[in-house]
Amino acid sequence: MVVIYTDGLKRPCGVLKKYKVDLDIGAENDFEITMHTVHHCMEYGSIWYVDGTEYGGIVDDIKIDTDSGKVSYTGRAWRGILAKKIIEPDDGEDYLTVNGEANGILAELIDRLDVADMFQASGVDSGITITSHQFERYCTGIDGITKMLASVGARLQLVMSEDSGLVVLSAVEAEDLSETYEYSDDYGMKLIMNEVHSGVNHLICLGQGDLAERTVIHLYVDANGNVGDTQYYTGIQEIAETYEYTSAEDEDDLIDAGADKLESLKSANALSATLGKTDVDVNIGDIVGGKNRATGIQMTCTVASKIVKIENDQLTVTYEVED
Repeated sequence: MVVIYTDGLKRPCGVLKKYKVDLDIGAENDFEITMHTVHHCMEYGSIWYVDGTEYGGIVDDIKIDTDSGKVSYTGRAWRGILAKKIIEPDDGEDYLTVNGEANGILAELIDRLDVADMFQASGVDSGITITSHQFERYCTGIDGITKMLASVGARLQLVMSEDSGLVVLSAVEAEDLSETYEYSDDYGMKLIMNEVHSGVNHLICLGQGDLAERTVIHLYVDANGNVGDTQYYTGIQEIAETYEYTSAEDEDDLIDAGADKLESLKSANALSATLGKTDVDVNIGDIVGGKNRATGIQMTCTVASKIVKIENDQLTVTYEVED
């Protein structure tokens, strides 16, 4: 595996030598490349990449340490560029809504986000149709695209093409690898399970009005975690808080806002994992499974990020999954 780099005008210059890459894609979406100053070769605006993969990014900052003789380049990975762009609704519209074939929508978003100098959408029909997808107001480009595709069981694929010098965006079906490949202790899957009962289960929502005239709505969490108007937890098991929303337009608005607030405050068990070595290529958005022999804990979860390390052309990858 070789790492190619360019100058600040994105003209190919060669391959990196005696270097170390630390790349986070899916979470921080950034990178750091370090090497001895005698091999210093990149500048602001340089890009680096591994042809045919998602591994790469653009240099934003350069730090030279004359004491250690090291230079470090940091910047945004490809997803990081999209993370610093905002999907806005059109003038006069509350939301941006899209319909159509997924790769065609990606092409529209590339133009809307003004990133056509670095990205292009695949011209192949993905076979994935988006129907009346409504983006959250002023979401980031990467969040909006990821959620749009996840809503139809798909994921975003990014591949750097040396021929075009652009990163090609494609919508592809997310794979469920949980049955084909079970990543047990042998593959270094680390599990953390947190059973939580300390969350709020009774939210008193306070709307407009003064004193006895004030609008008050009581919302509760039941045994299955559903929010409703019937109390389940009583006595010392009741955990209550108040929520003030004086700008609520009416009672229904107060109920909707209170329900969203209670969803964020209620108890929620958390199960997280880190996946180490694997013999297959796992991508962000794919589903994997794991099992711990000692406890019998078994789980499936979605791959959320990759931690990529490349040192002198040698690659290692670990994966983080969603909680």
